[in-house]
Amino acid sequence: MAKLGFAAALMIGGSSGKSFADPSGVWSNPSSCGNTGLGYLTAPSLSPGHILRPSSFFVLPILSARGAERVDFDCHWGNVWNYTPNEYMIDGEWIRSSLRYSYAVKDDVSVGLALPIIGRMGGFVDSAIERFHSAAGLGNANRKEFPRNRSLITVTDQGVDRVIARGESWGIGDVSAFVVSSLTEGTYGLPAVSVQGEVFLPTGNEDELRGMGAPAISLSSVAFKRLWTSPLILYLGAGIQYCDADDVAMIRIRDEQVSGLAGLEYQYSQSFSVLVQYLISSPVAKHYYALAKPSHEVSFGFKWRVGSDAALELAVVENVAVFQNSADIGVHLAFGRRL
Repeated sequence: MAKLGFAAALMIGGSSGKSFADPSGVWSNPSSCGNTGLGYLTAPSLSPGHILRPSSFFVLPILSARGAERVDFDCHWGNVWNYTPNEYMIDGEWIRSSLRYSYAVKDDVSVGLALPIIGRMGGFVDSAIERFHSAAGLGNANRKEFPRNRSLITVTDQGVDRVIARGESWGIGDVSAFVVSSLTEGTYGLPAVSVQGEVFLPTGNEDELRGMGAPAISLSSVAFKRLWTSPLILYLGAGIQYCDADDVAMIRIRDEQVSGLAGLEYQYSQSFSVLVQYLISSPVAKHYYALAKPSHEVSFGFKWRVGSDAALELAVVENVAVFQNSADIGVHLAFGRRL
């Protein structure tokens, strides 16, 4: 989710006659066939379990030259109302932000560190979401029966609601170190493929739901393929994370988390793309109602290369298919700059 920043390589001509070449060479290798475009939206899963366990982060961008440095900052906001009587309630807003530093040890290999900051609060948009759901005929899942704009997580144990977390909370999450490599830039017939490995340290407060309470490792990969010579780029990704984490209250947590990504980029120009993508994440809980079901999220947004050294992305995230284990709506923002 899950990772954050921008893929590079903006080359190959489109069917409209546009050139996608990158004359600066800053964001792409001149020998690239341009399969990666501006890269996928790096919005992670905003379901409550995956905010804690960011297994849906994928591959960070590859720096184009040995010795290059890059800093990325991202911020993800989600409004969560997951409530089923006699099962559980997750009410509040989450903000997960990260500061990342990357260094190119080779032209096609980068290493880095990531510092996440995780916040939980009551927020301010509950009433607006209720009005939108009512106007669209979507229903509000008993939201009106409870106080607005609060932060509360409870689970029901033998008919009694047990409080897991209450009120506002901010702090450092699990710090990580990563290595990312470009396996191939692809050809006219074959995709570009990048992989990433990451190690998480248990620096976050587990009781405040900011960390997993144990070390974790993850491996992810993303493949990109431009469709013929058009401005359309298809991408697919997969990621897996393992952590021998403690259970949360009475909820048994899975050690493995698996994610899948599929998306389509329309590269309007060398510096601007519009993207839509789908993210599926495996269940967080082993056996606990909707938390034992996969989460499904769709992101829609854009990526914009600002000058030769910086890039910006913005997206809206919506849950689909299963609504009881993910955010009602989310916003993803990321900014990266080469130093």
